[in-house]
Amino acid sequence: MGDSASGGYITPSGGSAYDQELEDIFQAFIVGITSLPGAMVRPRFQKDPPPFPEIGEDWCAFAVKSIIPDDGPYFDQKDESMDSIRHEELTLFLSFYGDHGQSIANVLKDGLAIPQNIAQLKAQKIKFISTGEIITAPDFLNNQYVHRYDLTAVFKRKTLRTFAVKSFVDAGHIEFPRSNP
Repeated sequence: MGDSASGGYITPSGGSAYDQELEDIFQAFIVGITSLPGAMVRPRFQKDPPPFPEIGEDWCAFAVKSIIPDDGPYFDQKDESMDSIRHEELTLFLSFYGDHGQSIANVLKDGLAIPQNIAQLKAQKIKFISTGEIITAPDFLNNQYVHRYDLTAVFKRKTLRTFAVKSFVDAGHIEFPRSNP
């Protein structure tokens, strides 16, 4: 990995959860609030999706629908590195299926208002902001229409990446030649 003293591209070390790691965080969070079994809270888009549950069985599909960054990062310069800190808004799109899908969507919505539930995301620096309305949206699964209840939840989080950017204090001795005698 390069640094600011050697020239070239500088890539970060560390960082926040994205992709599968972020899905795992939200999957455990949804399971904890709704009490659905872990296998019944599934990422919406999977490389090898499992078969759909039986009609009437309660389950949830979810996805991080959007990640909106703030306008720019804050840089915290240290002696040997620089931290890039920014805030992101994450919109989680959830669909609840089954005989109790509407009820479970409401359990999640109400559970998001409980500080002890939200505290479970604190280690990942994620904070709950709001939920949208619960929308009834029938879906066609296993050759028949089933009830589906869609809900969005909005979260914010702080992200941090560390870059090998040295401070000017580490630049060593710099001599400026004078042109005037």
